[in-house]
This record gives sequence, structure tokens and C-alpha cells, in this order.
Amino acid sequence: MTNKKLALSLLVSCVMIPQFSVAQTANGGAAPATRLEELGGNLGQSAGALGLEGYEAAPVAEPASQNFSGPEPIYYSGTAVTIWHALGTQISDLGWFPGTGAPSFEAVSERVIRASKSAAYPARQAGQPSLFTDSGFIAEFEAATGSKFSSGNYTRFLIDGENSFRAKDAMIKGAKKSLLISSWAFYDDTTGYEAARMLIAKHKEGVQVQIMIDDTVASSHGKKVVKMMQDAGLEVLRHTDLDRSGDIWHVKVMIADDNYAIAGGMNFGDVYSHKAGTILWRDTDVLLSGPAVAQAKALLGSVWNKQVNARKLGYKAVDVRGPQDADYEGGSARAAVVLQNPPQTSPILTSIVKAMYGATRNINIENAYFVAIPAVTQAVLEARARGVEVNILTNSKESIDAEGKPIVDAMAKCLIPLQQSGVNIYLKQGVMQTLHSKFMTVDGEFADIGSYNLHPRGERIDTEVNVNILDRASVAQLDAAFANDLAAAKKINNPKELETKPGLVSQIMSQFFYAQLSAKPELQK
Repeated sequence: MTNKKLALSLLVSCVMIPQFSVAQTANGGAAPATRLEELGGNLGQSAGALGLEGYEAAPVAEPASQNFSGPEPIYYSGTAVTIWHALGTQISDLGWFPGTGAPSFEAVSERVIRASKSAAYPARQAGQPSLFTDSGFIAEFEAATGSKFSSGNYTRFLIDGENSFRAKDAMIKGAKKSLLISSWAFYDDTTGYEAARMLIAKHKEGVQVQIMIDDTVASSHGKKVVKMMQDAGLEVLRHTDLDRSGDIWHVKVMIADDNYAIAGGMNFGDVYSHKAGTILWRDTDVLLSGPAVAQAKALLGSVWNKQVNARKLGYKAVDVRGPQDADYEGGSARAAVVLQNPPQTSPILTSIVKAMYGATRNINIENAYFVAIPAVTQAVLEARARGVEVNILTNSKESIDAEGKPIVDAMAKCLIPLQQSGVNIYLKQGVMQTLHSKFMTVDGEFADIGSYNLHPRGERIDTEVNVNILDRASVAQLDAAFANDLAAAKKINNPKELETKPGLVSQIMSQFFYAQLSAKPELQK
């Protein structure tokens, strides 16, 4: 690699940070009411039942100088720390030093395709029964992804921040024993402050509150809110990958009393919750009650306990033995929770790609950043060749968050060949009306939802959690939300509509970052 190309590669690494790290800062079908809703009066109106009376009677004091209204301040020192860690990770992944290096995206794709294609259950032509109706395929899917479906789960999709944070607030205020929360970040804004205030109140009531956030991201988001929680005695674990210190903890899961869990793409900030501000992102979470909650707790708890022990933090361990007197709501859904810590394994990507090979009717994909590695492109093209309808909704150059704009050209390069193959491509409309959802449905039988973005960071840097769901009633909710989103989006009828005039940064990223996704990267001699 020449010095010039090395310099450009490092520049790309710097540019990658704000667009994917900071780019975390907007209606479906009806579903039956949950006990949580009945307890909270439509997820949050019955103060007495939720213990709100005691909470309001003991407000949490903070210094008068604390101001959490308006947009979160920019912490430039934190941004510098984030860039520094990203550069270290990029250099490590290039394998310049002994003991470093990450699998190429081609190697990752080969591994995922090998796990996804099946001799026993080969992909079927459109019009035949979905492979998700075959118990043998489902067993093979579980083996490939390393996560078994549990039966008897209640699932409900929470469309946008108002619904998700109404449920989260009710879960916090109603908690009697424990709250285990994982988030990419808390923000120094109205949402972050309100959440911190509620969590401190529950801690004072004797509820065990354990919070896990990314250590690097915490240097640029939520500095005041995190300190406020720590000063109040809450256990706030700032996650650092024990093997790859530059990696990012991007997991968004919340568990209350072992009874309910919420997973998806939303952090504790105004752009997600819509509690304040004018920039309101479109996002989706899922509410779970059933055995899948114990599965989620076991995954998060194992990470928590490993961090606590290795770093001698002195925090209480999370009990991962299974449900402890859990009072599940229960339902008809089968659900499996999947954690992915790249770069050596790809269970979430395998879930997505293998599900595409199980499709015989349609594949609906809603994802904020569609920069596909070869395995995804191959699976989509082969689905189209079988006659399967494929619909993809992602951000336009106008709707994407400001930090994500440099990757729009790379997204277009991925989408153009798919559109030419007959994939229906839709782009979110509206200036800064960012789409942040990350979900997929297949044949009305299967859904995958969580924090995983369809871009290369998911296979190199970001640890994620997604939930796989088998349940026609539940999937119908998500398909209805998808249909509503498509109705407000622009359909691309000609590949020329995807062509953009990239700026300098976008050109550099397309040539040097996106080149890593080709069989013969231009970066290599």
C-alpha cells in the first residue's frame, strides 16, 4: 500500500466515525393490550399502579446549573477519543502487525453463505410453501444462528419513540426488583435526564438498577447524565471490548423484573423518544414477555459478569441461571435473541441471509444504512432470480442524518444492481427525517429486528442484539408498519434516480472504504 493510499485509508477511518457512531441521535397494525398497558393505563397513565406517587414525592435533586433542555452539547474531546479508537481498530483490522487483522468481507460472506445455503432444504421457487413452515428448516436455522426459538412469547412492535418510551417509562416506574439496561448511549437532553431521574428514584426504592453503555461513546454523549447516575450510586458499566478495545457496544435492550424486555434501535435521546426537539427519527423496537426475556438476560448478563470480573469493578453479578419467579404475559410467538460480537462470527447476518434463502413470497427490508457486503447482495439477487418479491426501504440523501450523508454514494452503488434485478427500492423522504429502523420480514412468517445496521461496521466493530420472531400475527404488525412507511416514501423507477454527484469525502469513501467490499479491492496491489 502506498503512503498516499494509507493516508487516504486513515482519513476514511476518521470520516467513518461520525457517520455511523454519531448517527444514532421517527404505523403499524393494532395489537392486543398488554398487562403492562393495563397496569400503566395505555403504557403510562396510572400513576398509583406504577408507583409514580412515591416517585413524584421524592424528586431527584441536581445542581441548579444543570441544563438538559435543547440539543445535546457537542463534546469535541469525546469526538477526538472516538476517532482515536476508530483509527486503532482500522489499523488492527488491516493486519499490519503480528496477531492483528480481521477476516475480509469476502471471507465473511463466504462463511455466511455456506451457513445459509442448504442441501437438505434448498431455496424454493416463488409460489411454493415458505421454508419457514418446515420444522426441519427451522431447526437448521437455529443451528446456523446458534440461537433456539422459545415458544409462548408475547411480542408487540413499538412504532416510533412515543410508543417505545411510553412502554419503557412504564417498565421503569413499575419495576419492583430489577432493571437491566443496555444502550449505545444516554444523551444529555430531556429524554436522557428523565430516564436518569426515574432510574435514580427506583434505585432509592431498593430496585437493583444495572446499566451498560459503550465507554468510548460515553465520552461524547451523556457526560452529565451518566455522572448524575453514577453519583447517585447506580451501577453504570462503561463497556470496553476485552479483546478489541476500539470496538463499539451498540446493543439496545431493556429488561424489567425478568418479565418484560424491549429491544431494537432506540437510545435514550430526544431524536428517538420524540419527547423534545424538532428532529424526530423513525424507529422501531419490539416488546417481549415470555421465555425470550430470560434468553436476553442471559446474553446481557454474561457480558456484564465477564466485564465486572475481568475489570474488578465491584458491581453485583447478574443472575443468568434462568427466570427467577418471572410472571410472563406469554403469547403465541416463537422468539430467539441473538448477540453478535464481530469479526469472527456473524450469527445476526446469518439469520438475515438464511431467512432470505427461506423466502418464497416476499422479503421486506427496512434499514437505516444499506451498504451491503457481498453475502447480502448475493442472497437478494438469488431471491429475485427465484421470483421472490423484494422490497427495500432506506434513507435518501435528504432524510439521512447529517453525519451519514457521505455514505449515500456507497449506498447507491449497492442499490443500483438490485433495482436493475427487479428489487423495489424506496427512499425515505423529508429533510433530516431520518429512518433509523432495522428490521426485515419474510413471507409473513418471520421477522428479524434489533440494533444491527446493514453496513460493514456490523461485521467489524459493532456488537449487536437482534430478535428473530416466528408468528404470523406479530409479523403482520410489522408488515403493516412497513406498508405505511412505503406509502410515505419515494419508489425508485429508474436506476439513474439513485445516481448522485458525490462530494470529495463521499468519493474518497466510495473508492477506499467501499472498495473493501469488492473481490479485488483497489487498495491492494
